Amino acid sequence: MNRKVNIALLVALSVVLTYCSSSKKDAEKAAEKKQELEEFVEEQFEYPIPTSFEVTKMLQDASASYDDAVTNSPANVDKYETEWQKALNLGVYGADLSFASTFDKKEESVAFLEASKKLIDELNITTAFNKSLASRIESNLENKDSLILIITESFYQTYNYLNQSGDEKTSLLVVSGSVIEGLYITSELIKASNYNADLMQVLAAQKDQVQKLTALMEKHADDANVNRVLPTLRFVGLFYDQLGDSNEISQGQFEDVASSIAEMRAEIVG
Repeated sequence: MNRKVNIALLVALSVVLTYCSSSKKDAEKAAEKKQELEEFVEEQFEYPIPTSFEVTKMLQDASASYDDAVTNSPANVDKYETEWQKALNLGVYGADLSFASTFDKKEESVAFLEASKKLIDELNITTAFNKSLASRIESNLENKDSLILIITESFYQTYNYLNQSGDEKTSLLVVSGSVIEGLYITSELIKASNYNADLMQVLAAQKDQVQKLTALMEKHADDANVNRVLPTLRFVGLFYDQLGDSNEISQGQFEDVASSIAEMRAEIVG
């Protein structure tokens, strides 16, 4: 759905409703209808899942340690040439930025920010918010709460911009990159911790976002770029289905899903 077209229709409808009304009551009804339609349009582009900060905060709460080795090097940004590579890795760097910011890694945060900004520019995501993103983040590096709010707003703005431009597939690729990176970071930290039970629960807690994202991606299953990641999301979804309500993960189950996640992530980051 193109939001600009929807808004134009809303304006036209509100004018017709208002001028055709012969009483105050009719005018009030027209105003209420316009508001309902505006809210409907807004809901179409609501960010579909929790952002990466929810995952990285859970990792921090589970006493995980920051490990730069499990992130995608900002130096890799120059090798992403196709739109699908840029979209997926924008999501990856967004998750890495969340990871670094959550653990107060300022230098790393700036590096991931610069990589993200480069991909944002190359994808022509020209929101006013994103134009000032770098300066806003750099001026709030000492204030983690503000930093998290700024980065989260950038996720929302990017997703909304792409959807308003009629580019839902690209927006979902960005979200997919972020989700897969969150899964990858979690699984790599689990390995390093010798299968820490609390970190296993962080992996289990990502079930809902994987299921919601997979459902959205299924609508575009005929798209070649969507199908670069959809099979992995389906496999991870089956892993979660096997857990049932217990959320208890065996070592064998973990190794199977972690291997699939690592393979997909390697294909994305190159």
